[in-house]
Amino acid sequence: MYIKGKLALLVLIGILCGIIITLISGLFSYPTGKLLGIKKWGYPFYWLSQVIYPGATKNVNWSNFIIDVLIWSISAIIVLKLFEILIKNLRK
Repeated sequence: MYIKGKLALLVLIGILCGIIITLISGLFSYPTGKLLGIKKWGYPFYWLSQVIYPGATKNVNWSNFIIDVLIWSISAIIVLKLFEILIKNLRK
C-alpha cells in the first residue's frame, strides 16, 4: 500500500511541475522562423499565439498545451525519480 501512495504522490508532483513549467514556457516566445505577422509562445510546442494587429487577442491551442504538460510532467517525474535514487545511494 505504501508503494502505491508513493507512486501516486510522485505522479501528482510530476503533473504539478509539468503544469508550472508549461505556464512558465508561455512567457518565452517560440522561434517561428520565417512566419511573419504571428507571435507564438510556449516550448517545446507553441500553445499560445497572437496575430499581430491592434486589439488582437491571444489564442490558446489546447492540444499543444496538453502535449507540453505531458512532456514536462514525464520529464519532471524522471528527474524526481533520479534524485530519489541518488539520495538513496548517497545514504548507504
